[in-house]
Amino acid sequence: MDRQNNFNPQPRRGNAWAYIGYLSFGILGILLGAVLVYGLFTFFLMPDEALLQEPAEEEPAEEVNEDITAENLPSPDRDADTVAVVEQVMPAVVGVSSHRDIGQFGEQQFEEAESASGVIVSADGYILTNQHVIEHAEEIMVVIPDVGQYEAELIGDDPLTDLALLKIEETGLTHVPFADSDEARVGETVLAIGNPLGLQQTVTAGIISAVGRQVMIPGTEYAHTFVQTDAVVNPGNSGGPLVNLEGEIVGINTAKVALPGVEGIGLSIPSNTVERVTGDLLEYGRVHRPHMGVLIEDWIDYDDPEPDQGVHIIEVVPESPAEEAGLQDGDIIVAVEGQDIDYLAELFDKLLAYYPGDRVSITFYRDGEQKETTITMEQRPDDLEQEPQFPEQPEDEEDLEGFFDGFFD
Repeated sequence: MDRQNNFNPQPRRGNAWAYIGYLSFGILGILLGAVLVYGLFTFFLMPDEALLQEPAEEEPAEEVNEDITAENLPSPDRDADTVAVVEQVMPAVVGVSSHRDIGQFGEQQFEEAESASGVIVSADGYILTNQHVIEHAEEIMVVIPDVGQYEAELIGDDPLTDLALLKIEETGLTHVPFADSDEARVGETVLAIGNPLGLQQTVTAGIISAVGRQVMIPGTEYAHTFVQTDAVVNPGNSGGPLVNLEGEIVGINTAKVALPGVEGIGLSIPSNTVERVTGDLLEYGRVHRPHMGVLIEDWIDYDDPEPDQGVHIIEVVPESPAEEAGLQDGDIIVAVEGQDIDYLAELFDKLLAYYPGDRVSITFYRDGEQKETTITMEQRPDDLEQEPQFPEQPEDEEDLEGFFDGFFD
């Protein structure tokens, strides 16, 4: 009994708390180990996964950067566009040569008189070139590189726009469409393709330097607008195309300014003028050009209240459409069918949209008062006499000849 009474259970309770302590430290150690393993896993593995996920999360910003690169960084894309256009257009650029018969005693012997360029504008063999290239030719030959040589038929030509339409007997040809030259912008990249100095299919690149560049046609009263470019145009480029980066004809290369110290001024006939003239040559063999019957010059006078600019009528031809419409000497034409006219070439260009017999509204000023009349156009006579030189041309005949020497290449 005494032993039972003296029995002390404390050591047993102390052992239990020790076990609990050991168990707690074990669980805590497991938890700390798990945290440590998770931390190591997160530190070493999650950055890689985050990097793998990052492009998807940053996609909007990346698209913006791609847009900026595609539209604003010039070189690679523009180079690719230029190469693609050249490869597309080049097969349609041809060599054109005119020959004259120098044979004697009834024997034909042709000699090359002119060699330049042309461009195929239809799959069935219609070709555009300059009129001065084939002028007085007794035989016209066309060479399509890697295809062959053809004798061409002259469908029609127009000296006033320096255009000629040829036809060869071939089908399935690569050809070039026309652009709307009214949409051409200064600074737009263009390519001049042709055969300068006998070097076949040469390409030069530049920009449109100006649109609506007025040029008087030597020996006539006629003027029309040109597209001006700094793409190099040399003798032999005549009749070749000036194309945009869409592979469309903006103009037909026809002239350069060849004066000492002058560089980078090439001139092309705008495609809208080319299309109008070509349509007439194809259908009629000549251009049906409307005629008012007036002698005119540019009008610029900023001192008078109105108008500042326009086309001044020097003389109205008796019994002409202009006289019948009531126009008088001294009137200043400022609009055709509501479209402003600031200088001669604009008037000729606007009238070229109409045909003989069409009734055209003319707005003009007389003694400072604006008036309007309607003219019924007639066919322009082929033998119009040369009119007085206009103020913008050199007054000295020797200077005038020097100005145009080499102008048409």
